[in-house]
Amino acid sequence: MREPIPITYKQILFLFLAGMMFPTVLHAQHSLEAGLSGGVAYYNGDIVPWVPFVMPKPAYGAVVRYNFGDRWTAKITYTHAKVAGDTTKSEPVVQGLQNFTTTINDISAMGEFNFMEYSTGSKKYNFTPYITAGAGFFSFSTEINDSLTKNHNFAAIFGLGFKYSISKKVGLSAEWRMHKTFTDKLDDREGNSGTKDWFGVANISLTYKIEFNNNCGCKNQRW
Repeated sequence: MREPIPITYKQILFLFLAGMMFPTVLHAQHSLEAGLSGGVAYYNGDIVPWVPFVMPKPAYGAVVRYNFGDRWTAKITYTHAKVAGDTTKSEPVVQGLQNFTTTINDISAMGEFNFMEYSTGSKKYNFTPYITAGAGFFSFSTEINDSLTKNHNFAAIFGLGFKYSISKKVGLSAEWRMHKTFTDKLDDREGNSGTKDWFGVANISLTYKIEFNNNCGCKNQRW
């Protein structure tokens, strides 16, 4: 007799989340939102350990959201950002590292969960805090003195934000998220092999809403 396949905690969590999402998707008013974002990015690693917003640099990009209803959203983001480290402005955990500036181009896929019912264009459900999580792929080039090194890697992402409906079609969101990379070379040096580098992004985005399956009755009830 074959032994039963063990069920892991990750599988239980997936089934739980899927069970929450399934009725929402069935009765959802699906919509698409696309727009632009701008803000700042920063680095955490061997030169700047764990302190956020040290030497923030400009970051900008684009976002596309697919709303499955009032609570759940899937999104794809593109972010172009710079991060930097300066040994004179922090307390490095590894000595001998040099100051650097790294340019990042990141494409990420994430999910969002709204803590409150929300719909861009609704007067009744016009704001909510939310959490986000997902994964990203990014290329990066690091400049130290006159040397330039190029590379790429993956990151796990988690963060939080706040959404607000400005008008029937325009939404505003403010978000702060952390990218836990699987490389120790954002600063071009493998200083502490036991830790990997991170970069954070804090931005504001404006999006325009496109609805697919409007139900006039349902929509009127939201106003």
